[in-house]
Amino acid sequence: MADFKERAIVFVDGNNLYKGLKVCFGIERLDLEPFCRFLAQDRELRAIYYADANFLQERGWENYRRQQAYFSHIRKIKGLVFRKGYYNKWTTPPTEKACDVYLATDMVDLFHRNEFDIAYLVSGDADLAPAVDIVVSHGKQVINVYLEHPQRNSYALRAHCLGHFREITRAMAERFQWIPKEQPK
Repeated sequence: MADFKERAIVFVDGNNLYKGLKVCFGIERLDLEPFCRFLAQDRELRAIYYADANFLQERGWENYRRQQAYFSHIRKIKGLVFRKGYYNKWTTPPTEKACDVYLATDMVDLFHRNEFDIAYLVSGDADLAPAVDIVVSHGKQVINVYLEHPQRNSYALRAHCLGHFREITRAMAERFQWIPKEQPK
């Protein structure tokens, strides 16, 4: 009889993670595939769902360029599903929209299709709590992966994961920090 491996999917709120890493460690991005494989450990990593929105070019060309280089890098990951949100320019400052909704609907949809046994949710956004509640109430495990920091934390979301939490430490962030290859300007 073959050994059963738990099936894992990692859901990443890209903008939320970017802001948290920057505030806490001065790091912008993680090398997503090895980071997610590290999270999944010996589980079968079925997919990575990544949601983010393009930075507004008029608010900083260099940040936009670095972000696009990162997006180009992660779009090459086998099994990655990229969900693209947008920025509402009518708010001050502009606010990112739709990314948490993509992650929430994907998580619930994939749960209903029985695509995973365990979900890793890389976010500090409490707006994801209703989706987590649906998944957890039906016996699936959701592990919140985020930062333990006074300015960037996921305390409100963490409770919905029934205490299942994995901290992104400085050592982890440095180990998986994504360093872009220099691009010609």
